Amino acid sequence: MDRFTQLASNILKENISVQEEDNELMARMQSGRSFGDFLRSLTGKTIKDVLDSASYSRLYAGNKYGITPAAHDISNPEVLLSKFLNKLGNFVNKDVMKHRPRLAETEEFKKKHNYDEYLEQEKERRQLFRDLIKAEEGPEKDALRQKKNAFRNTSQYADAMRLQNKKEDAAVEKYHKTPIEQGELVNDGSQEFKDLEKIYNQIQGMRKGAEIEDQENFLTPEQEKAVEIAQKLATDPKKRGLFGKDPQKEINKAYGDVMKKIATKIKEIEI
Repeated sequence: MDRFTQLASNILKENISVQEEDNELMARMQSGRSFGDFLRSLTGKTIKDVLDSASYSRLYAGNKYGITPAAHDISNPEVLLSKFLNKLGNFVNKDVMKHRPRLAETEEFKKKHNYDEYLEQEKERRQLFRDLIKAEEGPEKDALRQKKNAFRNTSQYADAMRLQNKKEDAAVEKYHKTPIEQGELVNDGSQEFKDLEKIYNQIQGMRKGAEIEDQENFLTPEQEKAVEIAQKLATDPKKRGLFGKDPQKEINKAYGDVMKKIATKIKEIEI
């Protein structure tokens, strides 16, 4: 088992509240799998699955390295994997603001729901807070504390804002739980995609240098280059037509027996 797969196992073991299915994608980053293959393997998973894996890896690395320089050492597989998963989470979650437009913060919404009344009541809240800080311990301070804790902005804007935020929260939750569709995660030409692919290739480069059980070299340098080019074409929406509707199937046909041999040798990791 290589170091990256071992890391995924360690995270699961050391964070007992973590569900296996939430971190399954960590184990999908197998040696020899192209970035395009990896993205296609996420079909059927949800954005929440990806975000949860990023959170767990961030927690793992954060607990281990804290705010030390080691936390930014991308030559460390643990740090690099955490960085990749966090960037992956941002990439798959890039459309979240379409579901959380923050309408309550717009001038039109504020004008419609008497925002000035809301501001006046917020002044009262802040004054209560100041009075509480200045007051000496005793019955008077206790009364102020109770009044502050019970304070609720009852303005029209406050009620409308709470309702709007609740609607947006529900929309985001639904978005995060929607399964990723086939062909949804492709090269969109963004810098975010390029950065993700670069880090993914760094990880694969590290794994090639690692000692992996029963590893053999199946491809010549020329074949590896051909696969790399083909995979890039397969994930580029502007060039997918060169391979038809199913680019990966055409790539697999082209390499035939070699691809089959790789598939039987690189086993699926089950955690």
